[in-house]
This record gives sequence, structure tokens and C-alpha cells, in this order.
Amino acid sequence: MGFFYIGDEAAVEGASHGADIAVIVAGGELDFAASPQIRERLGERIEAGVRRLIVDLSGATFIDSTAIGALVAMAAQVDELDGGSLLVVCPDENRRLLRIFEIAGIESLIAVHSSRAEAMRELAVAG
Repeated sequence: MGFFYIGDEAAVEGASHGADIAVIVAGGELDFAASPQIRERLGERIEAGVRRLIVDLSGATFIDSTAIGALVAMAAQVDELDGGSLLVVCPDENRRLLRIFEIAGIESLIAVHSSRAEAMRELAVAG
């Protein structure tokens, strides 16, 4: 079990967003210990009425199958909601995580963006 953190981001630099968008920041080693907290944090936002979620993994150094499973499960849950979507941010520099996503086929299930601004643009177009 490695070190990880999960938190909420109050604002996205250079972008305004409504109450129906939440940014969750997760970093460090996202493994089986982090997975329940990822589900809980995203679930709380969905229960509060948030329909569009961005999970910023810019600070993540590792992600295992349980954390990927948590993201996929929450993406499926939010996809069932009217106008719901879950996007992941993983910068191009984070080759290790991008390679894990590629192996797991995550990009066929969840949109992966290289920056928050890019993810916000997609939500603005979709919203």
C-alpha cells in the first residue's frame, strides 16, 4: 500500500463552471487502498446532484486495476444520469499512467484528457 491523496478542487483556473461540475484531484499511488475512497468521493458528488465530473490524476504515480475499476464503475453510474459524464485528466508527461490506461483499455470507456482546460472544454461543448 502506497501513499495517495484525494481531494476536491474548488475552482478550475481560467474557467467558470456551475454546480453540476466537480473536480476531484487524486495523486500518489492509487491502489486497492485508494479505490474505496475514490468511489466514496465520486459517489458523494453524484448524490449531491453533480452530473459532470473531472478526475484529475496529474499527480498520480501509479494506478492499479482496483482503482481503474472504481473509475469505470463510477463512470458507468454517472453515464446513466441525464447529461452525466466522467472525464479523467492525465498529462502527456505521465507516460506510466497513460501506458497502464492503454493496457487496460480505459480510453474506450472514459475520455482521458491531457489537461483540465481540455476536459472543461469538452464539458462546455457537451453541456
